[in-house]
Amino acid sequence: MNHSFRIAGALALAISTLTVLPACSSSPARPGVAELPALPAKPIRLDDRWSVSVGDGADGEVVNLEPAVEAPAVYVASRDGVIKSIGRATGKQRWKVSLKTGILGGVAVSNDAIALGTDQGDLLLLRTRDGKPIWKAPLGASLLSVPRLTANEVVVQTHDGRIQVFDRATGKPRWKFDTPVPPLSLRGNAAPVISGDKLFAVSGQGDLYQLDLATGLPVWQTRVTSSRGRGEIERLMDIDGDLVLDTNGTLYTAGYQSQITATDTQQVRRRWQLNISTSQSVAYDAAHVYAVDVDGTMAAINKITGALMWKQDGLKGRKLIGPVVWRGIVVVGDSEGWLHLFSPADGAPRGRVRVARDPLMSITVDAPQLLTMTVKGKLRAWDMRP
Repeated sequence: MNHSFRIAGALALAISTLTVLPACSSSPARPGVAELPALPAKPIRLDDRWSVSVGDGADGEVVNLEPAVEAPAVYVASRDGVIKSIGRATGKQRWKVSLKTGILGGVAVSNDAIALGTDQGDLLLLRTRDGKPIWKAPLGASLLSVPRLTANEVVVQTHDGRIQVFDRATGKPRWKFDTPVPPLSLRGNAAPVISGDKLFAVSGQGDLYQLDLATGLPVWQTRVTSSRGRGEIERLMDIDGDLVLDTNGTLYTAGYQSQITATDTQQVRRRWQLNISTSQSVAYDAAHVYAVDVDGTMAAINKITGALMWKQDGLKGRKLIGPVVWRGIVVVGDSEGWLHLFSPADGAPRGRVRVARDPLMSITVDAPQLLTMTVKGKLRAWDMRP
């Protein structure tokens, strides 16, 4: 591990320590933590469909392992190397695999294959029907984000900034492309996006690239974010939230101590930019882009103009994970195990449920249900109560 990575890990741990708060009721646990906002007279209520434990979850580390869905199963992994296939409808275990190595990146699933990264710097491809290995390929660095799968390729971007593409059938490397890594960064990196024969990826320094998926040759490069600080720590900037590409070809990037930027990938121009500091991915619907600030504020941004439409600061002081849009409602989770539901029109609270006493690690939409995963490895499925 080089010096910059050690600094990154220490900074990430410090940020996590400052923002992950002990469990509390609706009253603030300490100064700076907002009281949970009042709910309407008839709030949206959720039913717990099923739950299952998956290894040690994040195992106390700064990792973000997301479940992946491909009918008829949910595929989920834990930091200590446990991988499970869970029936979507029932929550029953279909199979379980325990690796001899830990897991840092994943999970991705497509066309009967599962991809993930180990703590030994390897990329693994497994069969969805039984979890048996298809192949293993060395990456040379840690994979802390979710791989991307196509019919013919497996695409990853490792913590050293390198984008690598592997042949899906054989695991043989096809090409590599290096992006610059800042001397100071958070522990993590954004997952690339694939659209047809195009691959979009971002560097930790805020450069967005379009690469040719077949060859790895760059098509264009543009700057999407910049530091707003003066001192060395204040200038620390990183894009850790996954890239989000909408159906109109607009790509959204979100950075820590920098900006959220909407880029028109067809005309290669910036559509708008807004100063919001976040380490999480954004979500969008037909009208808005939704983001959470590092201080616990949630915002809705006009997709076309970039104008701030509303802010919800009722969750300040609670470390929030990236929002999702589920059945017309904006949903976020926090470090105290709460799942919060808000109106997309004005940010008004619509419902709330305590998922666990542990921080939430991910929220995944598996229509019509919603999946939550805690840092202790508890996977639960939820449905809206009629």
